Amino acid sequence: MINSPQFALKVRTVNSEVKILLIAHMFLFGLSPYAQAQLNQGSYPDWATRWPKLELYDQDCQPLWNRSQYGPFNYLLAGPADRELVEGAHFSIEYLAYLKGLKIAPRHGSAGPPAKGFSYTLWAFPNHPMALAAMEDLAFREKNDKPTGAGLRVHCYFQRAVRFVPDDAEVRALYGYYYARRGKAPEARVQFEKADELNTNNRNISVFQAFGYLEIKDFEKALAAAKKAYALGYSLPGLKTQLQRAGAWKD
Repeated sequence: MINSPQFALKVRTVNSEVKILLIAHMFLFGLSPYAQAQLNQGSYPDWATRWPKLELYDQDCQPLWNRSQYGPFNYLLAGPADRELVEGAHFSIEYLAYLKGLKIAPRHGSAGPPAKGFSYTLWAFPNHPMALAAMEDLAFREKNDKPTGAGLRVHCYFQRAVRFVPDDAEVRALYGYYYARRGKAPEARVQFEKADELNTNNRNISVFQAFGYLEIKDFEKALAAAKKAYALGYSLPGLKTQLQRAGAWKD
């Protein structure tokens, strides 16, 4: 587990209607966190219909906005107080429990499976990277795309994240890693390439790409991503060790 990429995280031509939706998206995220929160809690139509449906979105993934749920908010734009409001009550203790391999997070008054807290976090922040990474790993460990305590399938959480914030490069890298661990090389490559288009100087992105390319045995790209990750400050030796075992590491 120490060598998993979870530890790297501290984790078009369109028609006129779609153009209008994109403009609305830009306008909304230009608002202050407080103004955004007020709009998010309004009674406007299902948020999942407000953005262009450019990628897969299964019906069971549910609306992005629900009157009874807090959010959704863009994690990249949220301030420390907004993040702490959610993470302090639903994520921090659950994440520690997940790292320790505990099946129940010992939160006073609301103990439960870590995935339960991750689910709330991902309703509030669909592009929360550490919650996505942890949820992906739990699903892989349990061999179940809906880990114990999760509200939705893990694939739904990724669909929701890229639908809500399509230009979040770290989410794209995580999504690619999700696909790679499940043997879906073409889908993984699509997400890794989108991550590269959006951001090429993020250590976390390079780490997930390196581990993902290792999973699909593209050792050349795994090595390139690993070299970039180490150059950007990644320090854990497991990535290099795996490449060495595969006979793919080159100094």
